[in-house]
Amino acid sequence: MKKIFLILSLIIVTSCGYQPIFSAKDADLNIEEIIFDSNDKISYKIKNKLNYLVSKENNNKVFKLLLKSERRILTSSKDSKGDTLIFKMIIDTEVEIYENEKILKMKNISKDFSYKNNSNKFDLKQYEKIVEENLIDAIYQEIVLILYN
Repeated sequence: MKKIFLILSLIIVTSCGYQPIFSAKDADLNIEEIIFDSNDKISYKIKNKLNYLVSKENNNKVFKLLLKSERRILTSSKDSKGDTLIFKMIIDTEVEIYENEKILKMKNISKDFSYKNNSNKFDLKQYEKIVEENLIDAIYQEIVLILYN
């Protein structure tokens, strides 16, 4: 009985037609160009994540994106000596979406994360890189959702 249930549930799950939205290589939209400031490393990383949507094929929707990003690290709390206990990393991204040279959408996306200070500065910098990548990934996912809607 357990084997039959396992086989039936496996068949149902594999044939449900699930397809993740962020890995759809045959999307019906296309990004013609992504514009950002050359000193803007955050927008460059977002552009690299969106590269699978940049193509020269004729699709139903063709967009041009303008990105402006900024990363800030703030002190959230300090101890009695004035040493930082908790940092807060904030990444703000302004996204302008153009279709046929007309502005279609304008959105400010802000993601933040709080983390504890570490006495080992090398470990702290490595952790900040991981936090930055996670925040960039969240912003990228939100941009893709905006484009699909």
